[in-house]
Amino acid sequence: MRSMLRVMTMGLVSVVAALDVAAQATTTKFHVTLAAGPHKGTYDVASEFCDAGLHKPGSWNARWESDRPEKGKLSAILVGIDPKPMFGNGLTAVVEFGGDSHKVLYELQKPVPTVTDKGKTATLVFKGAARVADYETGTFVDGGEAVITIECSKVQRY
Repeated sequence: MRSMLRVMTMGLVSVVAALDVAAQATTTKFHVTLAAGPHKGTYDVASEFCDAGLHKPGSWNARWESDRPEKGKLSAILVGIDPKPMFGNGLTAVVEFGGDSHKVLYELQKPVPTVTDKGKTATLVFKGAARVADYETGTFVDGGEAVITIECSKVQRY
């Protein structure tokens, strides 16, 4: 019984270690710089989501979302490129703070994206002037220059 328990424990440790290595290998790193507004500063987070061609050939998407949005804390980053949009310019670049009732949203008005596709990996950079919407007060302010850099260590392709 004891040896069987030891084998099961070692097997579980091996699975957990393999999952940890796999998670590290597929990390997408987000670096955000906000020049102005209520959340001026730099932010670094990581997720596993970075894809190419999900919606159509030439599209790119990456996102990070907090499990527990809190007032005043970074809660989401979303970027996207739609090469053939049905409307608009096909570019999305937003940084969100707080939860639903306390949301502050930085939206790059005319983001300029740069994609460096290296096959299995990619770097996405979105730059532009941001507008800040405070959902609690219903106000808008200038967010200054914003830069969102995403390092995709593994690109999911469709």
